Formats: sequence, structure tokens, C-alpha cells
Amino acid sequence: MVLGICVRYNFKFIIGFFIVLYAIITLLFFNFYKELAIKDTKQEAISMLNTINAIRSYVDEIQRPIINDLKNTHFKENFFDSRILSSSSIAQYIYDKQLLEKELKYEYKLVATNPLNPIHQANEFETEILNKFREGKIKDYFSLIKEKNQSYFFIAMPIGKNKKSCLQCHGNPKDAPRGMIEQYGDTSGFYEKIDDLRAMIYLKIAISSILFYHIEEFITGGLAMFFVFIIFIILIYIIYKKDMRLQEKKENLFVHQNRLAVMGGMIGNISHQWKQPLTQLSYIFINLELLSERNKLTNDKLVFKIKEANDQIFFMTNTINDFKNFFSPKKVMNEHKIEDILKQSKRLLKASLDRYNLEFVIDIKEDFIFYGCKNELVQVFINIINNAKDAFISKDIDKRVIHAQTYVEDGKDIITIKNNAGSIDEKVIGKIFEPYFSTKDLSVATGIGLYICKVIIESNKGTIDVKNLDEGVVFTIKF
Repeated sequence: MVLGICVRYNFKFIIGFFIVLYAIITLLFFNFYKELAIKDTKQEAISMLNTINAIRSYVDEIQRPIINDLKNTHFKENFFDSRILSSSSIAQYIYDKQLLEKELKYEYKLVATNPLNPIHQANEFETEILNKFREGKIKDYFSLIKEKNQSYFFIAMPIGKNKKSCLQCHGNPKDAPRGMIEQYGDTSGFYEKIDDLRAMIYLKIAISSILFYHIEEFITGGLAMFFVFIIFIILIYIIYKKDMRLQEKKENLFVHQNRLAVMGGMIGNISHQWKQPLTQLSYIFINLELLSERNKLTNDKLVFKIKEANDQIFFMTNTINDFKNFFSPKKVMNEHKIEDILKQSKRLLKASLDRYNLEFVIDIKEDFIFYGCKNELVQVFINIINNAKDAFISKDIDKRVIHAQTYVEDGKDIITIKNNAGSIDEKVIGKIFEPYFSTKDLSVATGIGLYICKVIIESNKGTIDVKNLDEGVVFTIKF
């Protein structure tokens, strides 16, 4: 059914559209949560780096001066223990302790271009960032980097600039504690100047670790979106089913309306097709009466006249049965030969064909079986033939031929019905299967005949189309 099929295809399109939309929203949702997770991680990382810098400041400004004051009374003059005097070692120790309590395992590092401890030597990438800090171009640094085919979250901050107290360990190596020289040597980490930026600290963590840490939020949000999507699809399906039922009722009403219109036009055919056999029966009875009056009614003549009367009664019975079956509201699904359906259509229209001098030729190249409601296909043929009849009358064409042909091609059962009643305007030929469209005046035409043809053919999984010929049109039906 045309509208039903349109709704069905629209429903499939809507479902497809929402699946694509769901995929896009899911991707956006994932990216949003990814950005949110990275943002949270960034805030936590900044807090951790600020804490580490605060620890370094405490060691440089409070702890180390106190230890230096105690050297004269409690320690050797050249005493050095990185556990209480090196802000880098203390910060690293405290960070390692904190890391044990954290689910997100950051990689923490202090790097310098002139490090005291070789493990803090900056690589090319780290040196580039450190130089930007020194030049005052940035106050902190954040980016996503790639290492060994894996993406990492990377955030860096500078440590405090050198103070006078820093030069005790990082100035002239001759002034540095002997214990520090013994531990690290005197080739690197010295000759720094006051207010120089010596190093930076950074945190690094794999993006996959961040996402895995937030996996519960991803799953919860994803499931919530999925259930909302499913509920939405169910609501659309309910609306679709209601619309389908409404369309089905509407199309059944169209079919019934067209059937009534056809019935109204064919009532006259019944009386016309009975007129000749009734007249013949009247002649038979008159003939029998005359023969009887003249005593010439022999047994052979009586039998012959009875047989002749029975033939006319049989013809009348078949005629009324054809009309009765066609007008039956029951939709019986059975197998029917296409030739039988075409011939029944011709019999039903015989009076109209005779009255308007129409020749209806049935050419069965290949007969095939149609499974469905016979009356519906008869209705299709009658609508097409009646349209041709109207075209013949309106254009006053003398030789009026309608040619129906059946054959099988490429696995398709095909029926063509062509006429020589003139072509259809190319501007409107694409609209003739639309409801309430007619090339005739709608005051005398319903505009649903060919629309009903399309409804019936497509409800039987077929197609129907029309194209112009040199002197007329051809309708092609395929199953």
C-alpha cells in the first residue's frame, strides 16, 4: 500500500537516522567525558605540582637554613644528606608516598639542563619547554604527547628561581658541601646565578590510564544514553504502528470507495449483458409456441430449443456470478491463472466495450500464477481499461484498441496493458498514481482509480509504472 509503504520506508529512514545520531552522540559523549576526565586530571596534576613546589620552597627557605645553622654545633662542617637537604629528593620521596594511595599513577620528574644528579638531565623536548619558562613565554605547560605509539597527558611547571641560599650547593663547587660533591661529583649542577630558572617539574600519565580510571562514568553515562535511545525508539515504533493502522484504514476506505465507483458504473453493464440473452429466450419461447400451435413441435425440435435456452441461462448465470464475485467484500487469497483474471475483466466490461466500440485483445505469451485476491487484480485491470475508454471518448478516436500481454522476463511475471488513446502530458505523467490527481475534470472523476491500482499492486509485492508510446500509453505491472 503506497502510503503504508512510504510510512514504512520513512520509519526505516528514521530508525537509521537515529542510529547514526546515537552513534554521533555517543562519540561526542565519549569525547566530552574524555575532555572532562583530562580536565579533572589536569586540575589534580596542577594541585600536585603546586604541592611539590610548596615542599621545595619549604625545604629551601625553612628547613635547609635551619640545618645549616645546626652544622656548627651538631654536624660536621661539610655534612650533606639529600634526605634532609635536597628539596628534589624530599619532594620525590613525598610524591612516591602519595602515589601509593592514588589510583592514577602519574610519572613525576624534575628536569634541568645543568642538573646535579644525571637522572634529572632534560631531553630535547623538555629543554624546549624549560627555555620557554626561562624566556617568560609561558607560566605552565599542558599538552597531549605521543611516545612509543601511546598518547600521554603532560603538564609541567617551573620550580622557584635561584635564591642566594641555592648557590651554596649550585654556585662554585668549592663552596658546596663535600658530601654532596662525593655523591654527585663536581662536573654538573654548578655555576648557577641568582634569579636564574634552574629546572622544571612535570607529571605525565597515559591517556588510557585516565580513561580506564573514569570507566565507571563512561559506562554509566553510556548505559543511560542507550536506555533513553531504546525508550525513544519504542515510542517511535508505537507511533509508527498507530500510523500504519490509520493508513491501512484510509487505504481500505479508498479501495472501497473505488469499488463502489466501479460498481456504480457497471450496474448498467449487468442489465445490458442480460438484455440479449433475455431477448433470445423470448424468441425461443415464441418459436416453441408457434410450433406447438401448428402441431410441428417434434421431440427433436423441443430438445434443441431447450438446449438453446439452457445455453442462454448458463451465460446469464455466469454473468451474474462474475459480477457477484467481483462485488463480494470478502478478500480471499488463492492461486489464479493470470489469463483467467484478464478474461473475467473482459467479461465484466463486455457491455461497455461493445457500447463504445473498444477492442480488448488478450495476448498470453506466457501464462503464470498470481497468488492473492483475484477481485483486487480485476479491479486494477478495470480501472486501467476504464481510463483508456475515457481517453478514447474524449479524443474521439475511431480505431480503439486495448492490448494486454503477459510474459516472464528476468524472473519477473509481467503484464502490459497498452492503448492507442494518445499520450499523457510529460509534465503530469509522474503524478498520475497520486491520490486525487486526474487528467480529467474532478467533477466527473474521483482521482483515485490509478492510485488504488498502485496500492493494490504494491500490497501484492509488485510494481506498476506507465510510459508514453507513439500513439498512446503502456502500463507495466511486475510481480
